[in-house]
Amino acid sequence: MMTSKPAVLRRFVAMAVAALAVVVAPAPASAGRAPNRLIIDTDFGQWWDDVAALAAAHAAADQGRTRILGVVSDVNNPWNAPALDALNTWYGRPDIPIGVTAGAPAVDQNYSRLLAETFPHAGRSEDSVALYRRLLRSQPDHSVTILSIGALTGLSRLLRTDRALVARKVARTVVMGGEYPHATVPEWNFGLDLDATRHVVAGWPTPVVFDGFEIGLRVRVGNNVCVTHPAGSPVRAAFDVLYGCGNAQSDGTWDPTALYYAVYGTGGVYELAGAGGHNVVTPDGRNIWTEGGHRQRYLVLTDPARLAGRLDALIDTT
Repeated sequence: MMTSKPAVLRRFVAMAVAALAVVVAPAPASAGRAPNRLIIDTDFGQWWDDVAALAAAHAAADQGRTRILGVVSDVNNPWNAPALDALNTWYGRPDIPIGVTAGAPAVDQNYSRLLAETFPHAGRSEDSVALYRRLLRSQPDHSVTILSIGALTGLSRLLRTDRALVARKVARTVVMGGEYPHATVPEWNFGLDLDATRHVVAGWPTPVVFDGFEIGLRVRVGNNVCVTHPAGSPVRAAFDVLYGCGNAQSDGTWDPTALYYAVYGTGGVYELAGAGGHNVVTPDGRNIWTEGGHRQRYLVLTDPARLAGRLDALIDTT
């Protein structure tokens, strides 16, 4: 049985601490510090945390902490490319290129069609492998961070097409997927395309940090969106489709937690674990941290209340 974001019954742990937490926004970029170079690979439209992760990424870009090079849809939803373009356009970045992944798993449209039909966009997109190769070739060696917050289909196709380019240009990859140190059932993202997951996890040639399902269970954010975002916000529109503005959002938070690490690092809210080991994905989709290896680590959450406050500060920025 697959553990899914919408279906799992979450522990109601963060509601009380969130009310007491002091919201501490991430520090702005220090003088002279170059923003990291980020490509976001997302199963956009599947759940609220994808749109929240994109909102947080744009806020981080406004701070000068990251530069969003491109966004890739890694699921088969024909409305995703225009919806992503509409979101980027609303945040003032209409020139961010959008990639679509051939052979990706088919999914429901959820809020993607609404965003595509409601908000302005140019609607341009290209094959994700072609986009990855174009973007990576244009960047300095070992400079790009890839954030995977969905299926690993596109990254698997890229790896089969141009492994050498990945090894030369990518500094690190942050993957929201799995459960650590081991999973008893397949996690949602890993299960979307199991063959691709096993291929990427076993063969990715640069450092990888995994953000597990267990982290998102301890973080609740997003309950201010319908207050802080105007009526014409695509972020608010997506939340309204899923929850109805004014209703409490009490689900966990997965993708924004990975985005936070990809941009800000451990930041006093995470520790890196798993040194000297590596991730193994079994044929049935579970993952097990195993001895041996040096390129892979996983995150351990040390301060969920502080992370929630920081993520809310990013997501609520308009």
